[in-house]
Amino acid sequence: MIFMMLLLLLLLGVVVMIEGWHGVIVMYCGLCVLSFAVISVSCFSKWYQQVFKTLGIKTALKLEVSLLTAHVPAESIMFCKTIRKIKKKVPRSCDTLKEPQPLQDVAADWCAPGIQQAWPVPCQAFNMAYLLGMVVIMCYLLDVMLILASFFLLYYYVSSESHKPIYRYWAAVLHAIGTGLFATACVIYTVFGMGRLNSIGGSGIRGLFEAATSIGMTPGYFAVWFGIFCQLAALGLHTAMQVRGEESEDQKFYKELLKEQQQYGAVEEQMQGQSVSSAHRFSGNVMSFAQTDPGHPAPPAPSSVLAVGQATAPMPSLPSPSKEGPEQPVPGTPAW
Repeated sequence: MIFMMLLLLLLLGVVVMIEGWHGVIVMYCGLCVLSFAVISVSCFSKWYQQVFKTLGIKTALKLEVSLLTAHVPAESIMFCKTIRKIKKKVPRSCDTLKEPQPLQDVAADWCAPGIQQAWPVPCQAFNMAYLLGMVVIMCYLLDVMLILASFFLLYYYVSSESHKPIYRYWAAVLHAIGTGLFATACVIYTVFGMGRLNSIGGSGIRGLFEAATSIGMTPGYFAVWFGIFCQLAALGLHTAMQVRGEESEDQKFYKELLKEQQQYGAVEEQMQGQSVSSAHRFSGNVMSFAQTDPGHPAPPAPSSVLAVGQATAPMPSLPSPSKEGPEQPVPGTPAW
């Protein structure tokens, strides 16, 4: 525990040296990694311990329970210690107790029909401890995956050009879900799992084989809560991770509005270009018609030509031939 506190102080010193949101990111990563290391070690350590006494003062045996194993140290059993003092050779059962046993196997031994009928409490306690221990392990794995996903979203938020706040928001949500699930699983194990294990001592034989009234929680159990508090502290740092160039909601709205205006302007320019080209094409057709058929006046130009600034002068009228023949000279006028 002292080593973990020193590591945390060293991490705080590094953050002080780094200014701005970079220091917050370093602090966040350091707290999460520290919590993973502490919780991973404590998951394989004992969480619960119960000491049984005989005659009120002599230790009969010691029961140590972790999330997946149960252990009765051979040196804590009064029978094995007594035999070891008398003989160098001890029973095989004392040697097999040196290593932790899987909690599922221990529950199966105590749930044998003959033992369960005589003393059903250990069977219920070990089954409950095994089931809730598996729940805690699965919730911890889910917690690790969600926080790793939060790492990825924060990295994308920092490394992208727009720095969209939606990525920072969902990173905080995933972190909160993972930590909340794991903390809830630990609370359920404390209330139901350790409550069942405590009932083993209460069902002993008074004066001959009964549990000591001591706190059964071990340092491994408290180390898990230290890791959870580190994750909660890291979750609180999400509020200070805002990058200076983060895109706000107003900026996002104006950016989309500008994009729509640019698209509308491009469409309008394209339509104007099409109308100008059609006006030029119509003007050319009118001039060619006037040159090929001089006897007919050119039709008036459409309004689209006038709209685009094409000046149209009126066509000169041609003299129409007379139906009465050539013009006769006026009498009295010279004929030259």
